[in-house]
Amino acid sequence: MASLTVQQTRKLSPSRLARLIVCPAYVPSGFNAQDRFRFQGLHAITVLRVIGRHIRQGFQLKSIERRGYGFRVDLEFLGADGRLRASEVKSAREFTEVHRIQAALYLQQGSYDEVVLSNGTSDLALSREYIEEIHRQAEVTRQLLRDNPGQAAVMFRPNSCVCPICDNHRCPFLLRRDSTSRT
Repeated sequence: MASLTVQQTRKLSPSRLARLIVCPAYVPSGFNAQDRFRFQGLHAITVLRVIGRHIRQGFQLKSIERRGYGFRVDLEFLGADGRLRASEVKSAREFTEVHRIQAALYLQQGSYDEVVLSNGTSDLALSREYIEEIHRQAEVTRQLLRDNPGQAAVMFRPNSCVCPICDNHRCPFLLRRDSTSRT
């Protein structure tokens, strides 16, 4: 397996990098058209709820789905105090570890004063200390993927957020999951 270049590891989207931090052997599984459509619908409804809640709290909507290099920031708001807030929107009822990691990775992608994880009912502000720790873990993960991709490909770390959407057929946990789901 060829190692990733510095440029390739830098291009990893926050979504993918978050899962690789949790499990370096993660391989994304594809979305079928029906699942993608359902996900996009749920996400759109949640985005509207988050916008409404922020406006009621005195925020001004600055942008929706601002695109970057291999990523997209769901919402940007400007607070009455002039602080720029990035909101990573999730349609899930509960925030997961992967959701928090992904949101923390957006701070390096823009000049945000704060990053929040938002769903239809609440916002979770991430602390600077948490964000700094996630960035440290991201750099360690990028280095592992770049310098030792063979080792990373077999560093299986079972996780309830990542395993259900992983397609690494060499993973013993995925094999165990597949065999139990067939019976």
